[in-house]
Amino acid sequence: MKPIGLVFIYTALTLALVVAFTVLICIRANKKKTKSSDGKVTTITTTPISLLEVKVTLPIKVIFGDIKVAEKFDPPEIAQIPKTRLGEGTLGTLFKVVLQCGSIITIRKIREGQIMNASGLELWINFFGGMKDDWLLPILFSFWYGGEAFILYEYLILGSLEELLHGSEGVQFTPLNWEIRKKIALYAAQGVALIHSRVTKNGEPLICGVIKASNILIRVDFSACLSSYETPYLVPPEMIIKRNPGRVAPELRYHYQKTFTQKSDIYSFGILLLELITGQRPSMTNLNAYLREKKIKGALDDLWDTKMGSEVNESMVEMIEIAWSCLSCKPRNRPSMDDVVHMIQVLS
Repeated sequence: MKPIGLVFIYTALTLALVVAFTVLICIRANKKKTKSSDGKVTTITTTPISLLEVKVTLPIKVIFGDIKVAEKFDPPEIAQIPKTRLGEGTLGTLFKVVLQCGSIITIRKIREGQIMNASGLELWINFFGGMKDDWLLPILFSFWYGGEAFILYEYLILGSLEELLHGSEGVQFTPLNWEIRKKIALYAAQGVALIHSRVTKNGEPLICGVIKASNILIRVDFSACLSSYETPYLVPPEMIIKRNPGRVAPELRYHYQKTFTQKSDIYSFGILLLELITGQRPSMTNLNAYLREKKIKGALDDLWDTKMGSEVNESMVEMIEIAWSCLSCKPRNRPSMDDVVHMIQVLS
């Protein structure tokens, strides 16, 4: 899909004309005189028989997408159609939308005040929109509607890993066995490794910011893909750090490093692995400290999420060691994402 800078505006009336037409709504009331049973004459005023309906369409600008996609996803319809709220992310509110054609999509609404700058948003959406891979949730279409930007994605019926692990956002809890969790971990690692293998237009290595269960989306075959990888390039890092307690690396948490790096990504991926293993929420439990305490006490046997069953196999212990290596306090001691992918691939 070739990014385009095509701008089309659906405005035909100025605000002044809209107000004028609205004020001059034709309200014609019929007055009828009738006699009641006691002979008295009463006047009945009927309701207005005609109202002028004025539909206002705000200025539209396509950010990413081609002509065929623009015809399929009618921007005014998408912006105004009833939506089901799925959650509130750092970048904006996420909705599920059923289009008139019957297709279901996921759409993120971003208010201009939530991003660092509008022109930057357009550049990065076009940049990431051109990245196509099975390990990444693709950007289908993006546009401005008035002062709000919308990004459209494929809708995955199983939702996010967070929903499957914790039953959040109104989705009924679905227990995941260890083999499925291991598969999801590999897909997520491959998605992060793909991001890390690319560079910006300035030649700087790409980063994910924070890797978390809500950004790992699950297909019906339990393969997974990474979403929200554009977020760290659109919102200030302080906002991301503040909204993700328990997931960010110590060098970011204690402010002696102010920008995300690939090594800080590795740390948050280690937290994701612990969430898969323990079933604990990082926002409620310090998973790094929790693992450290268990290792010191030699009590790893009760570390596992009981919803997986009571049987512990060798690959679970090996995954703990992978997570442990990712959570090193010193960034230089953390493995690369390619190394993490390889370690997960060779698990027994």
